[in-house]
Amino acid sequence: MSRSNKSSPSPPQGLASQPGESKLPEGSCHYLLPQQELKGQRCGCVQFTLNKSIPSAYCVCGHQSCFHTNEPYVPERDYLAGKLRALQISFTTLEESFVARLSALEELVEKSREEASLEIKGAYQNLSRAWHSIGEVERQNHETQIRLSHHSERIEHVEDEVRRLDNRQLELNDVDIGLEERIEALEDLDESSTPTRHRRTSDHDVPMASHPGVDVPLFPRVHAAAPAIRPRRAPTSAPEGNNLWTVHISLLPTSALPFPFERNTNAYKRCLSRGLHQMVVINDRGAEAFNSAVSKAFSSLLQGRPWMPLQAELCNAETLQGLPMIRRLDESLIHGRYDFEFLHKHCAVLDSNGLIDSLYIAMRFDTLSWHALRRAPVFLPGLEPCWAWDAVLDRDDDAIDDSDRPSAGEILPPALTTNLKRAASEMSRSSSFGSGTAPGVAAAAIISEGEGSRPKVARVVPNMNENRRRVETV
Repeated sequence: MSRSNKSSPSPPQGLASQPGESKLPEGSCHYLLPQQELKGQRCGCVQFTLNKSIPSAYCVCGHQSCFHTNEPYVPERDYLAGKLRALQISFTTLEESFVARLSALEELVEKSREEASLEIKGAYQNLSRAWHSIGEVERQNHETQIRLSHHSERIEHVEDEVRRLDNRQLELNDVDIGLEERIEALEDLDESSTPTRHRRTSDHDVPMASHPGVDVPLFPRVHAAAPAIRPRRAPTSAPEGNNLWTVHISLLPTSALPFPFERNTNAYKRCLSRGLHQMVVINDRGAEAFNSAVSKAFSSLLQGRPWMPLQAELCNAETLQGLPMIRRLDESLIHGRYDFEFLHKHCAVLDSNGLIDSLYIAMRFDTLSWHALRRAPVFLPGLEPCWAWDAVLDRDDDAIDDSDRPSAGEILPPALTTNLKRAASEMSRSSSFGSGTAPGVAAAAIISEGEGSRPKVARVVPNMNENRRRVETV
């Protein structure tokens, strides 16, 4: 060591160049030993100690202060203890800061939770009010739907009533025209039979009309020698110059029915309630207009099935006088064109003036049972009591198929049918304005055909009282 000290250069001498002791390092020596056997090792000095016996800043280890560290030597245990204390202090500081921040966060969370709970309560209240409003809207909507359905039913009833009123108005127009023609015929008969009536005075003379505007006898007597009345206008059920005409049409349940149902019977009311008796308006005299009007009027019952008009003629038997007899057309006529002239010639029941008063139709190949009619749409309300159980009409079982059910016309055996018919004086037409004629008019009609011609059976029901009432009304 003394050799190394002798070989190492010494700092410059002088007091001015010597550093103060307060500025000398205090740490260990890092000088690399030059010995071959100790090559790579450092000096073992752990603390700088000034060697005062040697000028300049030399340590007692013989090395200068530049080879020593500034930090004093600290044992590892003390070093770790200092580090631990520093960590504890830092941890304490961080813990206090963390606790403060955690407290602030907890307060913020509590405050946010309270606000969220208040908002949720408000949302639930708003939701309950919304559901209540939705329920109220649904209730009002349901009530509105009910009112709309009631209004729709009332509108349908009003439309049906307006349609019936239109039909009755058209029928009234036809009746008005018929009354005018009858009054003209009565006036002509009165003029032609005046000399004979003045020569015969008896208690059986027919009284004169009481209306001041019509000075004619109600039922004048016609003699064979009386002149023929003036020619009548062409038969039509519409005014001249107008192709629109109306007719009362009855759809019979079967074409094999010999007589139509009488009024005021359960069978007639059932047919009336389901629209088997209707006043139909035809826009033209052609067959296409008639077929279209009938198919449209009875569409709910026909359902596209083929139909045909029936031949109707008033019965002249004493017990059934005035009752229409129904039978099928000849096979040669079934496939004809059902225009106005065809119907007037072969099918229609005419009034006293030769106008078409009513027609009867039926399906060609099918029939209608009471069971099928019961399920048909209601045409005229208010007649549902007639569908109560009837021992005469309701003989079929509900388990029977519709194709195997008897038609509505099969009520009683043929032997009992005549007992159900009333006398001719009690009969009334299915139309609301039945056609009646006085005997004088009928006789005049026979005279107008010419002498020597074969007497024809009248195709109208005589109704003296009705004719008298109509003339007095005019």
